[in-house]
Amino acid sequence: MRPSRYRYLLLMTSDPVSSDPVALSIEGGVRLLQISDTHLGAADGDALLGINTDQSLQAVLSLAASDGRSADLMLVTGDIAADGDLEAYQRLEHYLESFTAEEGLPAFWLPGNHDSPDVSTRYPRRFVRAIEAGAWHIVMLYSQQPGKVGGFLSDEEIAILNSAVARANRESRHLLVALHHPVQLIGCDWLDEQRVANAEQLLSAVADCNNAVAVVSGHVHQATDQVFDGVRLLTAPSTCVQFAPNEVEFKVDQVGPGYRWLELLPDGKVLTDICRVDARLFPANTERQGYQ
Repeated sequence: MRPSRYRYLLLMTSDPVSSDPVALSIEGGVRLLQISDTHLGAADGDALLGINTDQSLQAVLSLAASDGRSADLMLVTGDIAADGDLEAYQRLEHYLESFTAEEGLPAFWLPGNHDSPDVSTRYPRRFVRAIEAGAWHIVMLYSQQPGKVGGFLSDEEIAILNSAVARANRESRHLLVALHHPVQLIGCDWLDEQRVANAEQLLSAVADCNNAVAVVSGHVHQATDQVFDGVRLLTAPSTCVQFAPNEVEFKVDQVGPGYRWLELLPDGKVLTDICRVDARLFPANTERQGYQ
């Protein structure tokens, strides 16, 4: 078993802006595994649009474990649960424990719009605000709005981001911003309405970073890769249902569940690719016009 890369882990304080980050002992590039939008139900075996979300997640994790690359950390970028049920977080905790046990792999998550904020933030070693990893400072933001599907960053979240930018500058690190809702337009009208409503505040804040900046998110159940004003903007596939790209209205895509690999290099470059499970193993119901 590889030794754990944790140097220390501080629980969340009442002042997340000033909380010290989790520090990981990583040399050279940082290999990061991003999974997103697991949509686990209250019970093992619950399905979303015909896909058993526990089985598809387990298939994704099995593929990640067998593809020959060894991650330094994992990020789960929201919509852990389908309806915020406690049992969903308990099962994801179990899956992460099983996946990371052999490698001593730190794994973190943040809430999405389907998550219960009270339950998803109950796991202090999973929901952290800042991570130091190699030449990178990682900040995790909360973009959920109560009762709404779309994203928004509160004043507190912007303050946390500004603090992260300042810290990255002090320590001459690059900055990776992780949140659930995307900042960028992705070309799907119905999903673009749900992006971070005050995205310009995020982009304005990271413009003050002296080094490279990348932003990773979920929510859109598809992989996109853009650059805006020098900032790399990436979204990840879901571990279950995929949404078709370039659509005006809701449409399911028949590509397989997947994950994103990122290698965050010391010089600020980001190498990335997408890996998917065979779509034939998890066919989605394409007749439904939404989740319900």
